Amino acid sequence: MLLVATLFSVHDLNAEDLLIRSLCRGGSWQIAARHVAPELVGTDLLRHQQDVAPALYLCLDFWTKTEAHLRSCRSPAVQSLFAARRMCADSAFELGAFAFATIPEVGNSLRAFVN
Repeated sequence: MLLVATLFSVHDLNAEDLLIRSLCRGGSWQIAARHVAPELVGTDLLRHQQDVAPALYLCLDFWTKTEAHLRSCRSPAVQSLFAARRMCADSAFELGAFAFATIPEVGNSLRAFVN
């Protein structure tokens, strides 16, 4: 499982409403994503709790595998999908792709911890 985190900044209330409605479960963006990129198994949208302008949102995209994400990102249809949600925001910044930490296999050297 791969998680891609993107930060969105939104000033306009109409654009904010569109971003929320389309990215939340059952929204138009999610429905389109299910057809265009089936390896994208879920998207969550979190709103920053400080009530200041611009509104800040953290979007979390859950992909089945790293390879599926990389392959999908080369697709023009997937690029259009991501461009559509960026249009709702004044700015967007991809924080990065993250995977769950795993315990090293037996035989691998463990890193020493420094206090």
